[in-house]
Amino acid sequence: MKPDDWIKEYIPLVKSIAQNYTKYGVPFDDLVQEGLLGLLEAKKRFQENKVTKFSTYAHYWIKKKILQALELERKTSFATLSLDENIDRASELEESTIKKPFSKINLPKGFPKNEAIVLRLFFDQGKNLKEIAEILKISRERVRQLKQKGLRRLKSVTYPPKAD
Repeated sequence: MKPDDWIKEYIPLVKSIAQNYTKYGVPFDDLVQEGLLGLLEAKKRFQENKVTKFSTYAHYWIKKKILQALELERKTSFATLSLDENIDRASELEESTIKKPFSKINLPKGFPKNEAIVLRLFFDQGKNLKEIAEILKISRERVRQLKQKGLRRLKSVTYPPKAD
């Protein structure tokens, strides 16, 4: 057995953990790579004892590295203006953004249909809760609940849980 063959044994564990975080917008392969870094960190730090199995210990480090990568992605994904960019151009962009209403709210795959419809009617078309309730033939309160639930879900996708 080659010295690095042990890694192959734990790749399914890394992939199963990474799969849980694909909804946060980072490609699966990138999550697997981060998970493998966590696996290597676990191997480096693990001390043999009878209390903890290596797979349990590795699970912690794999998840930690993946969550750190998600946090870094979230922090760096926001658009930034160059300091060299023309200030007038930045002002124009800001004005057009303020004047332009929300257009086509971008929802991730697998977003619940009812919540997506309510959010799109509210943000894309500027409908109020009463108008949405009439369109969908449900109560205004139910529309409010779906909107809140959708916004919470969207927030959890945009801001994933932080690493330990």
